[in-house]
Amino acid sequence: MVQTSALISEVIDRISRLNILSVYEKYMKQDLEDAILSIYEEKYHDKDIKDALRIIKRNSLNRTKRRWVNSTIQDYENKKKGRKELAEEYDLLEAYYTKYGEKAFKQQFHSFSSPTEVIASRIEEITQWSEDDSQFLSDYRYIHAKTRSQIEKALHADIAVILGITLTDNSFSLLDELIIESPFSTVEHPFFSNTRGKVQLNQPMLEREGKHYFQSYYDLGDGTDYQFLIEKEYVEEHGNKVSDLDRLDYKIFLEVMSNRDERFASRKIIEIKIGDLVKNLYKTDGTKNYKIVEERITKMKHFSMTKRQDDDIVSYGIFDFVRIYTQPNGTRVAEIHVNEVIYHDYIQKQTIRMYKKKVENLSLDSSYHLLFALQKERLYCYESKSSYQVKLNYIYFATKIRFKKRRKSENLKEVEEALEELISQKIVVQSYRRMGEVFWVTFIPLEEKEVRDLLEGKYEYMPIEYSNYDALT
Repeated sequence: MVQTSALISEVIDRISRLNILSVYEKYMKQDLEDAILSIYEEKYHDKDIKDALRIIKRNSLNRTKRRWVNSTIQDYENKKKGRKELAEEYDLLEAYYTKYGEKAFKQQFHSFSSPTEVIASRIEEITQWSEDDSQFLSDYRYIHAKTRSQIEKALHADIAVILGITLTDNSFSLLDELIIESPFSTVEHPFFSNTRGKVQLNQPMLEREGKHYFQSYYDLGDGTDYQFLIEKEYVEEHGNKVSDLDRLDYKIFLEVMSNRDERFASRKIIEIKIGDLVKNLYKTDGTKNYKIVEERITKMKHFSMTKRQDDDIVSYGIFDFVRIYTQPNGTRVAEIHVNEVIYHDYIQKQTIRMYKKKVENLSLDSSYHLLFALQKERLYCYESKSSYQVKLNYIYFATKIRFKKRRKSENLKEVEEALEELISQKIVVQSYRRMGEVFWVTFIPLEEKEVRDLLEGKYEYMPIEYSNYDALT
């Protein structure tokens, strides 16, 4: 998925160096960013970029150039009424020549001795323009003589070509610009486990609103506990052995959420091709990978979580409804209805944004899960103009990473390993110092580009020990 904010920024930068900008500002009312996004969605989204660009150049750019040149030459030669462009210029030149004579004409028009000579040079100029692949419709000498409708279509064609050139330009790689976005609801709570394995199911089953659930517990030991519920029918279908929600499930979840569109905003629905998910997650698109993705999307529908802390109870799931079906053309598609809590996070921009390439480079599951939580604290430091040096205790990490080991010393070691990997990859964390069960973490200061690309959330929730945050001395 192309990160459109980065693409739009680059296209605007390219347009600003061309004649198209002045023409656009004179004739167009639509915001340039909106126009670029609209044209991208229409011309390039989910299409072969090179093929789409070739078609646009052939049909919208080159054919229009040739048509305009042929039309204005014929109009000049046929001497019809309502003359425009070449013919209109000739009439003006002829009037000047008649009034002031050849000498003045030559002084005024760069040694051309007659209107006919000037027009001959104009024909040569626009003919060269029509054959020059680097020239746009907005560069046409007589662009302002066109109707407003013609100018608008020409500008859209020019922008479409610039978009395609940008997307296919090896010097401008969007790979680092791709952004993945996680909601607070899966960052603040350990919904996804940091290790692969089966869920430890506890009896008795819980009945809620006429449905039965197996339960799995995660106790922090500080009065806070998490209860994970898995639907009875789903567990029994899998022989009472169900894989926990792990890093791969989290990745699939984030890929699904990155395909939000207007249906999500209005109805909490995301529809996505299974093949697109497989392509983004695996190097091959074999049948086995399709099956894995479909099974894991379905699994997320059957999990929910309840957090209890004193009298405070929070309870929600991930997907409320999942339908996977085959379209008439053979394409496998998932229709997913997202849970209200997660929906609210995205609508309210309560999300953590990261460059996807950096996230995918991590090898440790614990690093992957911890990354989004630490990025949230880092962004908060920037927004609140606080020090980039913070203090985080064991309980903070235990609410972000669902530890599977019983011994606290092993879990603390796991945090250290995760921080070490983030430091080595130069992601979010610059350095840290551990003192018993407390970690003093120093974040990498945000760069201007990161502020522009990543800072869209609302980071009003303080970390557990924010009152104890102090600069390292």
